[in-house]
Amino acid sequence: MTSSERKMWEINIENAASAVAAEYGNAVAKSVFARYSAHGFYDLASYYYSEVFAYLEQIANDN
Repeated sequence: MTSSERKMWEINIENAASAVAAEYGNAVAKSVFARYSAHGFYDLASYYYSEVFAYLEQIANDN
């Protein structure tokens, strides 16, 4: 994965996590990362990026 691809994932995941936190609270956003043994993007394994992003987007758009 190139550094620009990683940065794109970082921006998208953090934006989705912010949307979830704004709508449902920080604990909900953190719980998504916890499912993948992470505390945030910084320690999330790269092979989970698309899965975490999709899950956060699903939560954010669930209203």
